Formats: sequence, C-alpha cells, structure tokens
Amino acid sequence: MTTALVPAAQHPVAVVAVDIPFAHLDRPFDYVVPADLDEQAVPGCRVRVRFAGQRVGGYLLQRVDSSEHVGRLGRLERVVSNEVVLTPQIARLCRAVADRYAGSFADVVRLAVPPRHARAEKAGADPAPLTSLPAAELEPWSRYPAGLALIERLAAGEAPRTCWSALPGVDWTEPITQAVLAILHSGRGSVVCLPDARDVTRLDATLRRYLGPGRHVVLTADAGPQARYRAFLAVARGQVQVAIGTRAAAFAPVRDLGMVAMWDDGDDLYAEPRAPYPHAREVLLLRAHDQAAAVLLGGFARSVQAQALVQSGFCADVGAAAEERRSAGARVLVAGSSEMAHARDPAAGSARLPSEAMAALRSGAADGPVLVSVARAGYRVALTCQDCREPARCAHCQGPLGQSHADAWPVCRWCGRASSPWTCPSCGGRRLRALIVGERRTAEELGKAFPGIRVRTSSAGGVVD
Repeated sequence: MTTALVPAAQHPVAVVAVDIPFAHLDRPFDYVVPADLDEQAVPGCRVRVRFAGQRVGGYLLQRVDSSEHVGRLGRLERVVSNEVVLTPQIARLCRAVADRYAGSFADVVRLAVPPRHARAEKAGADPAPLTSLPAAELEPWSRYPAGLALIERLAAGEAPRTCWSALPGVDWTEPITQAVLAILHSGRGSVVCLPDARDVTRLDATLRRYLGPGRHVVLTADAGPQARYRAFLAVARGQVQVAIGTRAAAFAPVRDLGMVAMWDDGDDLYAEPRAPYPHAREVLLLRAHDQAAAVLLGGFARSVQAQALVQSGFCADVGAAAEERRSAGARVLVAGSSEMAHARDPAAGSARLPSEAMAALRSGAADGPVLVSVARAGYRVALTCQDCREPARCAHCQGPLGQSHADAWPVCRWCGRASSPWTCPSCGGRRLRALIVGERRTAEELGKAFPGIRVRTSSAGGVVD
C-alpha cells in the first residue's frame, strides 16, 4: 500500500540534475521533497529519483517553493547521503565546461565528483593544524622583476593573472609554494594542477615543509578510492584550503578560492581522455573567471596557448631579465659547426659521439653529473648487413631486427621471432652492423670510454628519480 505523499513545509520542490548522459535530456528536473526527507535533502547532496520508470542517481542542485511544470511531480525517492559534494560554484563550472565542450552536465560531473565511499564519509574530520602559518618568502621570486609585486598583490587579496617563465635549474616548487602561502594569508584557498604523480610528490613535499601537516590535500587516482574521497571531503567540508593534484584537481571544491595555478600547462596529460574531453587549463580559466580568482600558469617553456593569453592581454608576463636568462640557461654548442672543429674532426658532423662531445663529457664529469640524451631506448634498435648495408628483416613478417645485448641473436621487433643464424637475402652476408643504437648501447660505450665513472640509464622501462 502506497502512503500519501506529504511535501516538506518549506521549499518542497527539489531541482535535481539526473545522472543521464543523453544530450536531449541535459537539463535539471523537478521533484517533490517528502516531509521525512526535509532535513536530509540539502543542496549539493546525492539523491535517488525515479526517471523513465527506473531509479537513477542524481544531485540536488537547489530547493525552491514551486515548479514551472504544470503536471504532477515525482517524489524524491531517497537521499543517498546528506554530504554536500556538488557546491553551487562547481555546479556552475560543470555547466560551463559542458557548454564549452559540447558535452552533457552528467559527463562533466563524473569528472568533478569522485565516486562515493561510505567508510570515508563516516570517518571523523582530521584535527585542525595547530601550527601558525609562516610568512611568505620573497626570495624565490626575487630573480623575476615582477615577482615581488605578484606576491604582494596575492597577499593583499587581489587576483592578478600571470604567465610565469621559470628559470632553468631552479626548484619550481618554491615559487608556487610562496604564492600559495600568500593566498592563505589573504584568507583564501588555492588549486594547483600538475601533469603527473611525480610532480605532485615534489610539490607535496615542499608544501609540507612550509605549511606543515593537515593544511593541504593531494588529489590523484593513485591514492585509491577511499583516500581520494577522504581528501575530496576534506576540501568540500572546508577543513583545508589548498588542493593539489593532477587534472581532476581542477574541480576541487575549495572554499573562498583565491588562485588557480598550473605547472607546465602544455603537457599532454592535462587533456582528459573521457568525454567531453576538457583540458585542465581551460577548466581552471573558466573557474578563475567565474570566481574572480588569480591565475598562475608556470613552466620552463611557455605553451602556445599561454603565450596567446599574454598577447591578448588576459595574462601578464612574469619572467626574468634577458641577462638573467642567459646566465641561467645552458650553453648550446653544435659539434663540427666551426671550421676549426671540422678541420680537427672531419667526422664531427655525422659521428654519433664526436670528439667535441666526448671532451665536454670529460670536463663536465669532473664537476658533477652529466646528462646524455639518446633518441631511442634499447640496445641495437635496427640492424643492417655489414657488407651491402641492406636493412636486416625478419624472414617471417619482414619486420626490423634488433638486439637486446651484444651476444643476443637478432630478434624481430614485430613478431618476436629470433633469426638464428641470419643470412642477408641480397648478398648472402652473415655479419650485422647497428643502424640505430639505443640508450643501453650508448651507456655501454660511455662506460668503456670513462671506466672510472658510473653510468646509469633512465628510460620508459626504468625511470631514475
């Protein structure tokens, strides 16, 4: 037997964003709030409603006194949790992102709000930090003519929009941390987006050193469902005012937002691979415009989009003076470019490790670590016949042959079959030479050239921190 519906005494109509991805239904729907759900049904909470004969999830956007719908309204079936996870600011941001990228509100909300974890909701709030905030240091920004004024404006509560070109060789986490500190002293919060987990770890360590524990959260998928949702709730509840993370952190519901920051905005990892495929930079810019927040886009190399923001006047240019950039930048020399170098080593223009490069390695190794960048990973990536220079191909699939080490049989890079013994189909030769050499073969050669120096490799198979 169905009980009679008794609406709530105040604001009996709930405006609900139903979790359905269809474009023709991309709008909120009105439902009646029963009296027994009056206290639980708060704007921003998760709810369950009946839509097209099925129970589906959704978010309660707001409660109003009446509906424009002339027919009979359905009832709010259940409040999943009275935790506010979709604030009005984030709801507006999701709507703006959906409109900009021709997507649906439901698709964007899935990117903005992580899945619910009941155990994380039941856990109590972490104790508030007892330590006081240190003053923002100006030294990390002292090498930039406009840097000191930027920190002063942030601390004064202003919202400047800047593109910052960091000097090479500096710890980029220090200036960002000082900007976050200045924002905190003005009573506002910050959102900082970084390309990957390694950059997040670096900034996290610097923030902990200055802010202490409990003043910021990290939002990354690597943390796991419970830890990520708990960090999200700490921001949504207003326990912390600083959120850092990868591209999903752009939607972090930081209260009193004062600054959105992004490091290396040209990185491809900021492009969302799920519909409607928003870019984190555009999400932050939309958010800064809506909430009148400061913008800080930083990197060692400026992206085309960031330069367009500077040229349009939307962002101010914050960089070091030309003299400072020249002294901090690396000196670039092209082997064999001068007549003297060519006369001394005629093969310098085509040699893989010319004498000038070896001399630079020798002098550099005397002072500290030396980085050698190689185009390919592996040992001998491509092979040719030693006699006729015909590319060595697999007899089964015609794929290129390579070697994993000096004594290994040639192996096809396509099908993985070993060619033992290999015979050139053109000239009948059996000797092989390397056409393309990878980083492991280069390390082996450098180890022989510098026997007293340790040589380490770092590639996709094993990255050295």
